[in-house]
Amino acid sequence: MYRYTFDEETGGVLLTDSDDGFSKEPRPVWAEEMNILDFNKFWSYENQNKIPYLWAESGKYFYRGKIIAVVKGGNLYQKPALEVVDNTDKILLPVDIETMIEKNRERMESLRQQTTKRIFNYWRRYKNKLDCFHVAFSGGKDSIVLLDLVKNALPKSAFVVVFGDTGMEFPDTYKVVDEIEKQCAAEKIEFYRATSKMSPEESWKIFGAPSTVLRWCCSVHKAAPQTLKLREILKKSDFVGADFVGVRANESVRRADYDVENIGKKQRGQFSHNSILEWGSAEIWLYIFMYNLIINETYKKGSSRAGCLLCPMSGNKDYFHRIAYPKEIQKFIDLILSGVDSEKIGESTTYLTNSGWNSRRNGRDLKNPVKNYTEKISDGYLYITVENPKTDWREWIKTLGDLPFPYEVTGENKIIAKVKEIYNKTPAMKLFKSVFKKSATCINCGVCESNCRQGAISFKKKFYIDKKKCIHCLECHNIEKGCILYHSKELPLEENKKMSLDTFAGHAPKIEWIKEFFDNPEKFMKQNSLGKNQFDFFKRFLFDAELVDKKGLKITEFNELIKK
Repeated sequence: MYRYTFDEETGGVLLTDSDDGFSKEPRPVWAEEMNILDFNKFWSYENQNKIPYLWAESGKYFYRGKIIAVVKGGNLYQKPALEVVDNTDKILLPVDIETMIEKNRERMESLRQQTTKRIFNYWRRYKNKLDCFHVAFSGGKDSIVLLDLVKNALPKSAFVVVFGDTGMEFPDTYKVVDEIEKQCAAEKIEFYRATSKMSPEESWKIFGAPSTVLRWCCSVHKAAPQTLKLREILKKSDFVGADFVGVRANESVRRADYDVENIGKKQRGQFSHNSILEWGSAEIWLYIFMYNLIINETYKKGSSRAGCLLCPMSGNKDYFHRIAYPKEIQKFIDLILSGVDSEKIGESTTYLTNSGWNSRRNGRDLKNPVKNYTEKISDGYLYITVENPKTDWREWIKTLGDLPFPYEVTGENKIIAKVKEIYNKTPAMKLFKSVFKKSATCINCGVCESNCRQGAISFKKKFYIDKKKCIHCLECHNIEKGCILYHSKELPLEENKKMSLDTFAGHAPKIEWIKEFFDNPEKFMKQNSLGKNQFDFFKRFLFDAELVDKKGLKITEFNELIKK
């Protein structure tokens, strides 16, 4: 929303009038993080965590308007290296919070009023058209600010608050949630916790660890439980509601394309209002300090986010989390390693720190991938075989209505579906296969059930699809590969014919690849000695290292990067 600078007078941030367009997401830094990074070896400061001392921005640490240190590297087991830039100020003083607030008050008040008015106008426009409004609360800084804005904009009875409890949150996040729940109770605001049917220990063992591609965790532990909770509250399976979400455009390239208002982007058939989409983190933190809102202690321990304990999207920068929450982090490390085949992943530490576990694309590395679903073409027919099905295919087939081709299905414990090969590439065949993939792997994770707004899918006593309620909307099939569990654990069809990209996932790029790249980067991207899968793996490494961009793989600011 605004540009910002680091203020020499207060040691804080100072907003300016011009629109930045993109923020580097500054965040306050407290003594606890500084101690972990060994700041106390080079500077003196009081060991207190009520008031921050510094601001961090993209690995750079600012004190009173100037860079005093930079951190580089680091992973789950390795501390980021601290590089001192300027330690002429031997004694570090805390940020002057009160003066910082006063210097930013006018702009922050204007921003608060604009956002509050936007929230109110949205509610007024839809209040007689939708079944409910709810604040999606996570316990992080953005949702804390969002909730305060909504509370100031709307009547307390106009919305509910729903915390999507994944069971994988930071311990400090649960302390925040407990406190917010008490505040809501005192203000007579309805507060709910939505949890999955499965614990994280169960789901990680069943699905395999989530990855950047296989993000089943968000669906199973957040989106589906929240939808099912709201149905329970409203006693209406086809409710249409609007959720206020604390998404901000500056958080990622993907979120930069979001609109303030949208339908169906977050949850199918539901409205969303990204009320603070245009806010930067400088404004978020100023708002928290200005209105004395609760601060999640995990930010004081070096974390720039307050999500799940071990998230595949964190980019292997979990050192602070492991130091702050060693027992909790170790539980998920053990779940990752217990679910994979040690012979396939290589050395476990490398697998954990070198984009191995979080770049998984299928079930190849898992001890228990999907093996009970197979496809085979023979004599002009496609044969789909499911051994020991988890659910009855005859129930799932109800969701498709009339199929445009004939088929035969035989067997109970070993199901064989037979269809003429000429129908194999038709759109309806994809749905037909989805039926049997669900039959092979479905464990009632809640995703299909939450997608069905007709309430036709039931697992209460036994798996059953109500044919009278089903309108063949196909939303239960609108999932990658038809089943979220199948997608996470499937084996590549040509496993024995071609080496997968995942083969390299547990290993570092070879030295000769790196040398070849740096000898002539431009030529390397077009012509090199690597095989296709080796090259694809190395491109991903180069992107993670910010040496190439994601879309065109064109070298960006290469000379500057070489200096780094």
